[in-house]
Amino acid sequence: MDSSQGFGILAVLVGGILQGSFFLPMKFMGRWEWENSWIGFSTVAYLIAPWLLALTLIPHFPGLMQHVSIKAIVVTLLYGTGWGVGALAMGSAYKFVGMAITYAIVLGIASSIGTLVPLLVLAPAQAFSSQGLKVIAAVVISVIGTAVVSWAAWQRDSVKSNDASRSAAAESQARRNVVFGIVLCLAAGVLASFGNLGFAFGAELSRKASEFGAGPTGSSSAIWSVLCFPVFLLNFLYCLYLLKKNKTAQRFRVQGTRYYWTLTAAMGVIWLAGMALYGAGALILGKLGTSMGWVIFMTSIILIGNLLGLITGEWKGSSKRTLATMMIGVAILVLAVAVAGTSGAT
Repeated sequence: MDSSQGFGILAVLVGGILQGSFFLPMKFMGRWEWENSWIGFSTVAYLIAPWLLALTLIPHFPGLMQHVSIKAIVVTLLYGTGWGVGALAMGSAYKFVGMAITYAIVLGIASSIGTLVPLLVLAPAQAFSSQGLKVIAAVVISVIGTAVVSWAAWQRDSVKSNDASRSAAAESQARRNVVFGIVLCLAAGVLASFGNLGFAFGAELSRKASEFGAGPTGSSSAIWSVLCFPVFLLNFLYCLYLLKKNKTAQRFRVQGTRYYWTLTAAMGVIWLAGMALYGAGALILGKLGTSMGWVIFMTSIILIGNLLGLITGEWKGSSKRTLATMMIGVAILVLAVAVAGTSGAT
């Protein structure tokens, strides 16, 4: 493995760490509802930050769009729309089946599709080479690790939600909610992979940015600026709907919450920084970048998200058995990152 590949893997790994931790500031916004914090986050993460990054890192960025085909822009926007719908479906699934099952299904499917489709379409000759087989093995290991960690989280959450006093009608409704939640998870898993597919198949934007003199980070930001725009629109409009429906816009005026705006902006910057590093790393890694990089990226997100949950007390009160299961899952995820990393070796 040469130094550039090592740097690419490091960039992707750090990007995943940032992506896995961008939710952390939300823990300090207890006086706001989800839609209050999310509307600020989505505005920064999906609209302001990508365009500022592109304008800063790409010389003559507005003029670049005139040299990109309409087809490339439309395809990227369509993938972004699918990605945005997937994000909303994932958020809705949380309410029906909880975080554990949602993460297991959504990230497992997104990791697999987002890794294997670019590999089979963009680098089919390498799919069954030593490198390609290592990437596929990393996907399988990552899915197993995700399932183990999510099983531990399900054990944790089931203890908290266990209520023997529920009526038969409530139990029946709960079962229907689970079925509906799983359907949402399946849809969200497929659509969540559109973020990486849009990045992989929107390569014309990054190539043009490179021709304009941009480096790897600037080149990837050209794609994110277009890909994230429909994600912003969907999230922003949905938040507006919730603010009106739940009458929560007044929460913005609650005393002592002014600094929450800084926290939502920090969430957006952390999110975009993670995506920018993944994009730069994937471009550096070459043909296998959007496959090898994606599985490392997704695995590190799950890994860091669960470790931060442990540190911030989300696992407080869990049994030793549940904690041991979680740590086994974390170890499997570390193995997945290691296997994916070695696929870059020559």
